[in-house]
Amino acid sequence: MSNTDLFTAIYIPKTPFVNGLLKPKRAKKFKFKICKTEKIAETLYHYLYKKEEMQIHCYYFIGDLDDRSERYLFVENNALYDEFISQFWGGGQRDSEWGMDTYLDVTKPKEILHQLEKVYNNLFYEEDESMPTCHIFGQQSWHGNAFLIANRAALTELRDAIDTALNYEEARLTLFPSDDEGYDFFIKCTEEDFKWQMLEMPYHDRVCYQPDETVNLPPYKAFKKYKRFFSRGM
Repeated sequence: MSNTDLFTAIYIPKTPFVNGLLKPKRAKKFKFKICKTEKIAETLYHYLYKKEEMQIHCYYFIGDLDDRSERYLFVENNALYDEFISQFWGGGQRDSEWGMDTYLDVTKPKEILHQLEKVYNNLFYEEDESMPTCHIFGQQSWHGNAFLIANRAALTELRDAIDTALNYEEARLTLFPSDDEGYDFFIKCTEEDFKWQMLEMPYHDRVCYQPDETVNLPPYKAFKKYKRFFSRGM
């Protein structure tokens, strides 16, 4: 567990890849020093970068050797993440963050290849495969009913994400309502000493319940591994 960290994938098909090294467009501006390079397989490279006294791991994953568009970089979610991925911006266009969050143990390279292949293959849906469709209806007020209506695909992905949260505290997955406007669903597994009284109640009827913003924490503030998403308005 101590060597396992959350990694998020960004999509970098236009980033030059020369002699086993990535050449970000804005590398000179951000000045990350590469400390380690390792070729794990034809489709996977491990890089360790450093800036000042901090380090950040990343994995360059080639989804298809014959398709130049299938190029991804799985980046460790630490304090350097936002600055590190900014190297890959170009022409005012930020390379996309992809819905492939995963936890990786950097001391087990053979397992990493298998895990990234699994995450990558799960990204795509076959024509005859159902999208994970899920409607979540929260409580309007105390004692009110809550509803989760989902197809089998969504429930399966929810089950897997819950298992991830049980193992690593936090998880994120992408689900779709019936209009196909996808949304991120975040799951937090709390510790026994979690201070529930500090968290605002989940009621949506503002006539019945209005949270005190000076005291009650909104739900996103319970997350630690994903806090950077919310700090930049995601």
